[in-house]
Amino acid sequence: MSALRLSVAAALASALVLSACGGGTDEDPIPSEKAGVLTVSQATLTRLNGIYGDGTINLTDVERKNPIGSTPELCSFKFDGAKKVGSGAEAFGDVRYESGGDALYVLYLTFDGQEYTSDETTDTAVRRDLDQVFLNGKLLRASDGSGATVKVHAVIPMRGNRPAGC
Repeated sequence: MSALRLSVAAALASALVLSACGGGTDEDPIPSEKAGVLTVSQATLTRLNGIYGDGTINLTDVERKNPIGSTPELCSFKFDGAKKVGSGAEAFGDVRYESGGDALYVLYLTFDGQEYTSDETTDTAVRRDLDQVFLNGKLLRASDGSGATVKVHAVIPMRGNRPAGC
C-alpha cells in the first residue's frame, strides 16, 4: 500500500509541475497555416541534399529575450514539421535575430538528425513585414565539429503576433 501512495504522490507532483509550466509544451512548435521550404545543396553528407517542406510548418510563438551580458536582446522562435520531399527525413530549427534587426543573429537547423549552425549575418534577411526569414545560399557548419557543411536556400515563416521589435 505504501508503494501505491508513493506512486500516486509522484504522479500528482509531476502533474502539478507540468501544469505550472503550461503542460510542458510552451516550447513545442504547433501547427500553423504557413508554408515554408528549405532547399539543401552542396551538403558534405549528400543524403541531406533536397527540398524540405512539403506543406505547412509547425511554429512556436516568437519570444523576446534579453540575456545578461554582452548578448543583445534577441527575438527567437522554433519550427519543425518540414518533411523532406520523397523521404521520411525532416528539418527543424531554432531561429534567433536581434530585436529591431534585419538579419539573423544565430541559426540552428537540423536535417535528418544532423545539426548545423551559423552566427554570421551574411545571406540572411528577417522580413517582419512579410512574417518570414530568408536564407539565400547560407553556408552552415555542423555543430558537432566534424567539418560537415550544407548550403541552404529557405523561406521560413514566423507567427505574426510578435512582441514589439520582433
